[in-house]
Amino acid sequence: MWDRFDEARVRAELAQMRGIGLNTCRSFAFIPTFMPSPPQVAAEPVARLRRFLDLCSETGMSSIPSFLVGHMSGENYDFPGQAGRSPYTDPEVLAWQEALVRAVAQAGANHPAVAAYLASNEMPLWGGKASPETIVAWAQRLRSALRSVDPHRPFSLGDGVMNLKGGQNGFDVPSLRPIVDFYGPHTYAADSDPLRQAVNAEYCLRSVSYQGLPVIFEEFGCSSCQVSEENQALYYREVLHSCLSSGAAGALGWCFSDFDLADDPPYTHHAFELGFGITRADGSEKPVCGELRSFARLVEAIDYPSLRPPRPNVAILVPSYFHTTYPFSWEDRDRMRRTLLQSYLLCVAAGLEAELVPEEVDLAPYRLVLLPSTQKLLASTWRALLEHARRGHTVYWSYFGGDYNFHQGMWCQNFTELTGCRHTLRYGCADQPSDPAVLRGNGLELTARTTASGPFPRAFLPVEVLDGTRILCSDDRGRPALTRKAHGEGQVYLCTYPWEHYLAEQPDVNREDPAHTLYRFLAENAGVSSPYPSSHPSVQTRLVESAGGPLLWVTNHDWRPVRTRLDTPGAKALHGTDDVLPEGPGELSLQAKQVAVFRLARRGP
Repeated sequence: MWDRFDEARVRAELAQMRGIGLNTCRSFAFIPTFMPSPPQVAAEPVARLRRFLDLCSETGMSSIPSFLVGHMSGENYDFPGQAGRSPYTDPEVLAWQEALVRAVAQAGANHPAVAAYLASNEMPLWGGKASPETIVAWAQRLRSALRSVDPHRPFSLGDGVMNLKGGQNGFDVPSLRPIVDFYGPHTYAADSDPLRQAVNAEYCLRSVSYQGLPVIFEEFGCSSCQVSEENQALYYREVLHSCLSSGAAGALGWCFSDFDLADDPPYTHHAFELGFGITRADGSEKPVCGELRSFARLVEAIDYPSLRPPRPNVAILVPSYFHTTYPFSWEDRDRMRRTLLQSYLLCVAAGLEAELVPEEVDLAPYRLVLLPSTQKLLASTWRALLEHARRGHTVYWSYFGGDYNFHQGMWCQNFTELTGCRHTLRYGCADQPSDPAVLRGNGLELTARTTASGPFPRAFLPVEVLDGTRILCSDDRGRPALTRKAHGEGQVYLCTYPWEHYLAEQPDVNREDPAHTLYRFLAENAGVSSPYPSSHPSVQTRLVESAGGPLLWVTNHDWRPVRTRLDTPGAKALHGTDDVLPEGPGELSLQAKQVAVFRLARRGP
């Protein structure tokens, strides 16, 4: 864009953005254009950036400039002369970066169109991995360079929070909290189960929200090569409403327009990247633009600044092993992520407000802590979980026997004290479940296939239940499957089967599976139930407070029409439907991916 800057076309596209209902776009300081001869920054691209910001103001748009764009759409672009040197540690390359940051910041300083700045675009894909200490030092240098020129605008890294996939690339969320003003996850995840895929956006947001900083869903989208235009519109609808109702500070879709650049890299080898736009290359609008207009009208109508989304009171505990490579410990982190996502989906289906919390975080705010299909935690965490229960909270743990045949079995040193059970494991042997496995009792009746993984991941935990511990559910052979141990006013539930793992390894399983009833049972006993639960597991309900009164989001995450029962004080529709919710119990029909927003009546005294 900067090499072939067409002011009339840029103005027209910005005006079109605003007309669709958008108010912000990212802009990218492409390294080979802005710094073709380091250490000098090219004057003309910087001037064009300043003019671009003027055009944003003139058309009612704002922008988020990104300083170090060495990665874009499937290809990396180094500084000329970089010669493989690290952008994080090489003194000369660091000086080049600081010069580029200052030049871009000078173009944006005091400009009303600048909403924030980003250091990079998916920096780990260009700069690679490093230690958290190295990344913190690098990020601090860039922030200082920015603050020397434009000291008051929000700043983040544009890294995409890629550690949400597991592992440690150095862009560590807790370590970077003192440096960034907001977090910005990116995601293009797919899943074999449509409902798990449907809640992936929320999963990403709720994986960093525990830090207490604003979260912008900084990049999501889909190419028309990957999805029909009609279903692209439904995907945007679902993601945008998930962001708004869960408390995100914004959402940025990739990207505005398709490209007619089939002969230019990286599109020559990543042809699907040509079709990510919400508009086509000829400027015509795809159906998603109608969704964006409708969404923008809703944001204006509900007084967005006054929204108070629900604060999660359920924690899904993320083992430190998901990010940290401990000596002589091996984990399948793809499997761990699927399991955590499956647990989050069950929370959504049960009407719970949950967030993903690292095991090192203080659990005091969470009345219910979930350890889905978990083998390993730090020894200190197992002790902390017992103390959390003793303080009157609820802990749920489902067993997992390990990914491999080395160091298999349980890693909990205080198992008997925590659960009130005694295990009868045999060394090196995996106790194989029936197929399907059954969990039955106390109004619960669950069945799951168990053959999707190897003998150790699918194993169950044989236990003897000690005095004072209740058996709530048994399996098909009468063995304990769900137990409860009271700890004062608190309690620990043990599921002897890795139920979330069973479901996470299966395609298209959640539409008909009743496993969410287990989570609803736990929530009722922990005192964290939804105020307006949906009877259908594909339908999510969320209560959001606002200055104009409480709002109820009702979202059908299914690709099929469904009917759900709701019990509310009555409500009028604000968005997405013409239906009115009656006072008391009633039914609501929802089309595929339909989102309805209601203004609830206030209940009498």
